[in-house]
Amino acid sequence: MADWNRRHTFGPGYGPHARWHGTAEVVGASWSGLMMLWLVTRDGQQERGLATGVAALLPVLRYGAFNVTLAVPGTSPYEEGGRPMRLLGLPASLVTQDALIALALVGYWLERRAARQ
Repeated sequence: MADWNRRHTFGPGYGPHARWHGTAEVVGASWSGLMMLWLVTRDGQQERGLATGVAALLPVLRYGAFNVTLAVPGTSPYEEGGRPMRLLGLPASLVTQDALIALALVGYWLERRAARQ
C-alpha cells in the first residue's frame, strides 16, 4: 500500500496504464498474502508439507524478480526526481522485499525441522 499515494501510483506523472500496473501489483500482492495464510493453515502432515513449501515459494517468486530488474539497462528502483533511499548500501525497497523472502525461507526451514522431530 506504500505505493498508493500522490507521489507514486496516483501522482500527476502517472498515466492510466502506469496506474493499472500499480493497482495490479497491490492487488496481486494482497491475493498472494491471503493464499499464503490459507496454505499455512492446512492440516495433515503431507498436505501441510506441500502447502508450506508453496507458501514459502510465493514471496520468492513475487519479490525475487525485483532483484533481477537491477541487471536490466534503463530500470531503477528509485522514483523519478525522488531522493534515493538506501539501507545497508542497497535500495531500501529491495532490502525490505529480500527480508520478506528471508523470513519465508526461515519459516519454511523451521516448519520442516519441526516436522522431522
